[in-house]
Amino acid sequence: MLGIGLARQQNSRLAEIAFDFENIISFIIEKVIIPLLPVFIFGIFLDMTYSGKVLMILNVFIKIIGVIFTLHILLLLLQYILAGIITGKNPFKLLRTMLPAYFTALGTQSSAATIPVTLAQAKKTGISEEVASFVVPLCATIHLAGSTLKIVACVIALMLMQGLPINFGLIAGFICMLGVTMIAAPGSAGGSHHGGHRHHCVHAGI
Repeated sequence: MLGIGLARQQNSRLAEIAFDFENIISFIIEKVIIPLLPVFIFGIFLDMTYSGKVLMILNVFIKIIGVIFTLHILLLLLQYILAGIITGKNPFKLLRTMLPAYFTALGTQSSAATIPVTLAQAKKTGISEEVASFVVPLCATIHLAGSTLKIVACVIALMLMQGLPINFGLIAGFICMLGVTMIAAPGSAGGSHHGGHRHHCVHAGI
C-alpha cells in the first residue's frame, strides 16, 4: 500500500527513506546473505551425512530436480512465446536477455537476491523504467510459479515414495491452497519453502 501511494507522490520524504531502505536491503543481500549461502548449503549436507541418508536422499533429489528443471524450461518457453506473440518481439531473444536473472535465481535459490538482476535485465528487454521498477519487486515475492511447481512436484514424489493414494481432487485442492498461501508466506523468511530450499527460476522471466 505504501509503495502504491508513494508512486503517486512527488518529492516525498518517505519515498527517499524507502529508497534508502532498498539500498540497505540490497547491500545486505549482496554482501552478507549471498556469501553465506554456500556455508548454509554445506551445513545441510553435513547434517545429511551425519544422519547417514546422503545416498538415498541424493538419488531421489536428483530425479526430482530433473523433472522440476524440465517443467521449468517448458513453462518458461510457454510464457515467453505468449509474451512474444502479444508484444511482437522474438521470445527467444527475450529469454536470452533474461538468462542472467535465471541463473542468479538458480544459483542463489533466493527471489529477493534475484530482484536487482531481474530488474536490470527486464529494462534491457525494452520495458519502461516505471513498469519494471513497480512490477519486478512486487511480483518477485508473490508470483511464485517456480516455487509452486517445485513444491507440488516434491509433494507428489513424496506421496509416491510413501505409497499414499494420489487423486486429481486432492492435488487440485492442494494447488489452490498453495496459490493463496504463497502470496502471504514470503512475509516470513523462508515461509514459502521447507528446509531453506528456494527455487524461483521461473519468476525471473516474468
